[in-house]
Amino acid sequence: MANAWQRRMRQVLAPLGLTYVQAMLLSALIKLEEQYRKTASPITQGDLARFCRADATMTSQVLRTLESKGLLERSRGVDARARLPNLTPAGRSLALQAMPLTQTVDEEFFGGDPADPHGRNDDGLVVDLRELWGRQADQPFDA
Repeated sequence: MANAWQRRMRQVLAPLGLTYVQAMLLSALIKLEEQYRKTASPITQGDLARFCRADATMTSQVLRTLESKGLLERSRGVDARARLPNLTPAGRSLALQAMPLTQTVDEEFFGGDPADPHGRNDDGLVVDLRELWGRQADQPFDA
């Protein structure tokens, strides 16, 4: 199932020239911008990695790729060690295109339609998957 989900994500994101992890990080930046707008605090790469439950090194590598594609810029913060990712207009546009595509794939796989004509109801499976995810929530997601 995981391979099928990954294959479907690759199919829907390929026309945008994005991998799933790239789309996830771009989309997460939009969501974090909304949250941080209230505090006027800058978003760091570390903030983004924690928000996505992603490995910091992997996050940095993917952000470097996105920067080379012109989809974001990374500046230095007050703390010279902190990198501050900011979406470019092209990055924002691509993220906004990718978000409904990835959401649709997730709904296809994890939605669980109780009115399924074959009598399947995946709600129990989804609950089990969410419980397993919750148990390991403190572990980083290595993509």
